[in-house]
Amino acid sequence: MDDFRWASFLVAAVLIELTPGPNMGYLALVSARRGWRAGLLTVLGVTLGLGAHMLAAAAGLSQLAMAQPVLYQGLRWGGVLYLLWLAWDGWRSRGATAEVEDLSAGGWRDVRRGLVTNVLNPKALIFYVAVLPSFAPPQTEHPLGAFLALGSLHLAVAVIIHLAIVALGARAYGWLSQSDHAPRVQGGFALGLVAVAIWVGWSTRGG
Repeated sequence: MDDFRWASFLVAAVLIELTPGPNMGYLALVSARRGWRAGLLTVLGVTLGLGAHMLAAAAGLSQLAMAQPVLYQGLRWGGVLYLLWLAWDGWRSRGATAEVEDLSAGGWRDVRRGLVTNVLNPKALIFYVAVLPSFAPPQTEHPLGAFLALGSLHLAVAVIIHLAIVALGARAYGWLSQSDHAPRVQGGFALGLVAVAIWVGWSTRGG
């Protein structure tokens, strides 16, 4: 694959990841509310979700979902409803202490939530079915290898940008986690997730 295709895809991947969406909003809210460790665990889950989409598209499963309106709409609304459930969970926990778990203690909740949020992210599905293949060489002896190479580059770009979002969100964690601010922060976290859910539903309505 020539350098122009690599460079063009790299630019496209960066621009797409910088576009507001469920990953950006959720990571910013989690890291601002619960600190950088929770943000990092969520990044791990999000990356696993992207990897699942990449492998599903490579196997042809994502194309099947896109071709079936019922399957696509099920994925789309599943993602919206999951974000709304996370918002409700955050709202009802207002005033509770936001504990940050790590993997050594068996704290897989943030990883699992990041994974599910991205598996149910229709934007990721559209990217791997419609956007990424347009950058693959029209004729190549190893089409699967070219697809996975481009997908791996996108994963690397996504991780870098997501880590930057976590770092920015975590900078506000010290002030926001103070006890007198906690209920308002958690309420804002829940409302922010509602806004992300509405954005996902609106921006993917024409899929």
